[in-house]
Amino acid sequence: MQLTQPDVPGYQAQRIGQLTRSARQYGFHATLRAPFILAKGVDERQLMTRVAQLTRSLPAFVMPALQVDTISGFLALRPAGVAGQLMALEQRCVTTLDALRAPLDAAERERRLAAGLTAHQKDLLERWGYPFVLDEYRFHMTLTQRLDDQDTALLLPWLRNLFAPALAADTNHAELSVFVQPRPQADFVLQRRFPLVA
Repeated sequence: MQLTQPDVPGYQAQRIGQLTRSARQYGFHATLRAPFILAKGVDERQLMTRVAQLTRSLPAFVMPALQVDTISGFLALRPAGVAGQLMALEQRCVTTLDALRAPLDAAERERRLAAGLTAHQKDLLERWGYPFVLDEYRFHMTLTQRLDDQDTALLLPWLRNLFAPALAADTNHAELSVFVQPRPQADFVLQRRFPLVA
């Protein structure tokens, strides 16, 4: 679904488009299992079957309260407090779907290692194909690219005001979604939604 970009005081529409381009490529979402290439011999049908099996064992729940906050220089929606159910959900997605993932290739490994990972994050990268999983996972819904201090100071309060009405109400987490990337650098596309157990 395409939404109209809101007007932000002090910013040209083109500039806001630039600051949100990387976030828009992935769609408004929270990653539970980082993007991966399917293993040899695994097709999309098998992936969908495995996700359907997983969601039939996962109960729906009320999302913890979210707030607009910073994470590694980005602006994002993040839990305001402890998010144990989200952490458990991420762990199930990572561990259950890992057998469908192709091994990490050399170029992706080098790209990740160049970011300056800790020893533990390197271990997670080798085991799960991504360094920020399990105890390193931080639930977030990205809103912008990495910002400088000036843009953060201007956009953080504006976004907090924008999202305040939506974040005031409880929200059920009742579905998992699978997104696909048709080709490298393309926008991710919603492929299918799977309901959690009511």
